[in-house]
Amino acid sequence: MKKVFENERMLDERESAVLNSIVYEYIATGKAVGSRSFVQKYSFSLSPATMRNIMYDLERMGYLMQPHTSAGRVPTDKGYRYYVNSLLDSYDSTFQDLEIEEKIFQRELQLDKIFESVTKMLSVISNYAGVMLSPNPDFTILKLIELIQLESNEVLVIIVTRTGMILTKKVNISVRVTQDELSEYSKFLTRELCGYSLNQIKENIFKELRDDRRTSTNKELALDIAQIALSETGDAKINIDGIENLLRLPEMVEESRLKSLLNIIEEKNILKEILEQYIETDGINILIGEEIENEKISGCSLVASSYKIGNKPVGAVGVIGPTRMDYEKVVPLVDYTGKAVTGLLTKMSK
Repeated sequence: MKKVFENERMLDERESAVLNSIVYEYIATGKAVGSRSFVQKYSFSLSPATMRNIMYDLERMGYLMQPHTSAGRVPTDKGYRYYVNSLLDSYDSTFQDLEIEEKIFQRELQLDKIFESVTKMLSVISNYAGVMLSPNPDFTILKLIELIQLESNEVLVIIVTRTGMILTKKVNISVRVTQDELSEYSKFLTRELCGYSLNQIKENIFKELRDDRRTSTNKELALDIAQIALSETGDAKINIDGIENLLRLPEMVEESRLKSLLNIIEEKNILKEILEQYIETDGINILIGEEIENEKISGCSLVASSYKIGNKPVGAVGVIGPTRMDYEKVVPLVDYTGKAVTGLLTKMSK
């Protein structure tokens, strides 16, 4: 339920500047912000008493809170949201470390290794936890299919996609076939299925080939084998790296937030389900605190961006950390990474 605060109204220019500076200061130091030291540090042409009044008004409107009677103020989720929205109005989407793409993408060729490298890079640069939702295999384009005889009635099907994803499946068949026959089936399947997504193959291409009168009986067996192999291609997977970074942050080892970290580690489907909501959304998505809307993850923020193969959104990358996250650094990092992954996967799929 949305909280209603006193004096719900637009902030004036002075209040906006003060609030954004308080959030910035708290993100940088992790210490509650007092009026006297704040005025001195940020050179506001205001007396400490006037600053206290402004802080009091911001607290009544729900942007700040006072953790202890004698302490200064800290941002609430609402305060962080105001700061982030102000940041998005003016931030530079060009991330400065342009060596990232070269460091990762030119060194790694296998898709699963690329995903591991991306999450590692996000965690190292952000000092939080990097997350990545891999593409559902159904979105990838078939490059090669190979059938290998294991036993007289058992065939190993190897499917290679243009992005480097490798899928394997053992298929039992009721008739005896030789490896020479399987090699011919492999050539036929590769020739007919290459260039289509696995989803297109399952939805349309198999039917079209079966309806084609030129498809002989033995080719029907090849289609049967391929159809069984593609019936269960797996699901999108979540990669997480850098949980240890979060454990170094004092606020993340408080009891409630420590439970959140354990849930992230032990129940990866929580993050997977959250990221899946934003695959179809262009641009940066930022969820702060209660905006995540999952009681198992509290006191955290998530910055995420979808990535594509061509024009088709297929996955998401992101950073998860405390609400006291360095958004000014993380937002352009995640934005850049999403675009870089899009460029790489699109290039690999051609």
